Amino acid sequence: MKRWISYSFFLLLIIMGGCSSVQGAVDNTYPLEDIVYDDRENKSEIYRASNQTVTTVANQIMDTNEPMYEASKNGRHLMIYDDLLVQVFEDPKDANDSLVEMSGEEFVRNNYSTAFFSDYGIAREAEKEFDMDFESRGGGFIYTGYILGGGYVKNSGKLPTLRYSSNSPGGIRGGGPGTGK
Repeated sequence: MKRWISYSFFLLLIIMGGCSSVQGAVDNTYPLEDIVYDDRENKSEIYRASNQTVTTVANQIMDTNEPMYEASKNGRHLMIYDDLLVQVFEDPKDANDSLVEMSGEEFVRNNYSTAFFSDYGIAREAEKEFDMDFESRGGGFIYTGYILGGGYVKNSGKLPTLRYSSNSPGGIRGGGPGTGK
């Protein structure tokens, strides 16, 4: 009986570990830099890979767990895992560092558009994996990652939100109740 319980526990750990192995690998390898929230409180986590190139970091992540789909263009590497989008890009404020952004399914579904994934040739794959309906997505701010216009997307205010503004560089500003333009 003891042997069966031990075996069951070990099997459960393997199954649970498989579900979050990419998340765990990034969490254990790189320090958390920032978190971006959308207006539904879904989050996208940003990690810093100090003194590492985009290619090196992307390869390390893919060595940990092979993505379902991956593509790269213009110094940015995208990897689609089950319910997770991982992006690796150079830090515009420190060319020696790379940033890793991990966005969950709800964040991707609510904030990305087909145009972003089409640029990388993986629009249909993203649509399928994140259960997105690109045709019904209209207007508003379209998120493309933590880097925008040579800077970072930021949140401010008590309620974390991602908001569009025509006045700021790149069109993003953080905000929330009581935070004016």
